[in-house]
Amino acid sequence: MRVSTLITGIEGQDGGYLAELLLEQGTRVIGTVRPGLALPPETQALDAHRNCELTSLDMLNLGGLRSLLRQLQPTRVIHLAALSRPVQCEEQPIESHTINVASAEVIVDWLRRDSPQSRVLLLSSSAIFGDPLTEPQNEETERRPINTYGRQKLEVSRLAQAAREEGLYVSCAIPFNHESPRRSEDFVFAKIVNSAARISLGLQQQLELGALNARRDWGYAPDFARAFAWMLEVERPLELVLATGELHSVLELVDAVFTELGLEHARHLRHSADLLRAGDPKEQVGDPARAWVELGWEPEVKFAGLWKLMLDSALEHYRSQAASDTEPIST
Repeated sequence: MRVSTLITGIEGQDGGYLAELLLEQGTRVIGTVRPGLALPPETQALDAHRNCELTSLDMLNLGGLRSLLRQLQPTRVIHLAALSRPVQCEEQPIESHTINVASAEVIVDWLRRDSPQSRVLLLSSSAIFGDPLTEPQNEETERRPINTYGRQKLEVSRLAQAAREEGLYVSCAIPFNHESPRRSEDFVFAKIVNSAARISLGLQQQLELGALNARRDWGYAPDFARAFAWMLEVERPLELVLATGELHSVLELVDAVFTELGLEHARHLRHSADLLRAGDPKEQVGDPARAWVELGWEPEVKFAGLWKLMLDSALEHYRSQAASDTEPIST
């Protein structure tokens, strides 16, 4: 039987890279997108692919999700759709719980009742570790979430574990931060790189940041998409930490990018206490050793390569924009 994969939230960076990978392998891909969303160019390209079909679905509509699963009967489901900004989860606890947890429950229930031979991948998050007592964090590390998003993703992890104990194929990825040129500037890595590119071209003057000493484990989204696909191809369902195993600070990223551009970041950087968030995860660094043992997976792009490729992409984009007489971007 030909494999068909349903990817929820296909319009995000992970969904796009994952779909491209699967389509190259000849897999039929069905992707859900949020209703009324202006699709990015890469998602529009997926829509034009003969083996890819996009369907509009609001993840708050759990009945719609259940009906879609029963209609399609996919052999694989990769559930990426989520409300992933912690501040939104704090402000919208009911809506975020529906999207982040209840939707996963619907998928597992469908698997149990209607398609027990199918395979499912749910996504948890490094936010489940919260303020960890040990480092690096691996699959055995105590889960101590400190915000609503982390607690919701811990529920997802426990849901997947319970499903595996029933004999269902429900894998669970625990990804640490991962970035790409497709990343929204709501996330600090993309904000820094894109802002620096604009500053170098005279399209912006200042960059506002909060915690400069915060350190993160930043990886490359296509590497993580590769792991997501592989997790559904091995014999048994797994829970795996996906990370680079390296820690780098926000200030280190700022210094690297601005130095590359020949800029003094002190002239353009402004600290803003309004951007500090008490519920942000503490310092976290992942241990991907089990992913190597189980999948043969390791990240190909780490910090230095990541910011360079993202900076090159940003410069190309804004130079093209400037050549088209686009209005300067204000801060």
